[in-house]
Amino acid sequence: MRGLVHEGNAFAWNVGLSAGVMHEQDQYVQGTFKVAANAAMGNPYASEGDVTGKSWGDVLSDNLYTQIRDADYGHEAGQRATENSKEAWKSAVRDVNSSDILLSNQIIDGVGLRDEVDGVVDDMVGPAPQPQPLPEGESR
Repeated sequence: MRGLVHEGNAFAWNVGLSAGVMHEQDQYVQGTFKVAANAAMGNPYASEGDVTGKSWGDVLSDNLYTQIRDADYGHEAGQRATENSKEAWKSAVRDVNSSDILLSNQIIDGVGLRDEVDGVVDDMVGPAPQPQPLPEGESR
């Protein structure tokens, strides 16, 4: 029996039946190197699964240099960025105004001036955007 097992293993080795194991090991090592390359210069928000599923060309082309080189520097993109920045600052002002952690807000609430302060903030940055209704059948 031992001779037959040895002969079977020798036959498998000779015809390359262990190629599947080698392929799996190669894929694992290649994925590890892709993750390391992405960590060094790629997208910091990409998951390990996203990176290992990409080709080497895709992994190496997603880096700071190509993101700056290929960015949209058009007028419309600049206007959108300016608008987004303004809205972010307005949201930050609203967040600070409504924070319960700040002692000044606790005092304002304690003396009953919340409506007046909220009115001043609304005059300064505009009213907070209202949530848009979702189309029928969708949920948040």
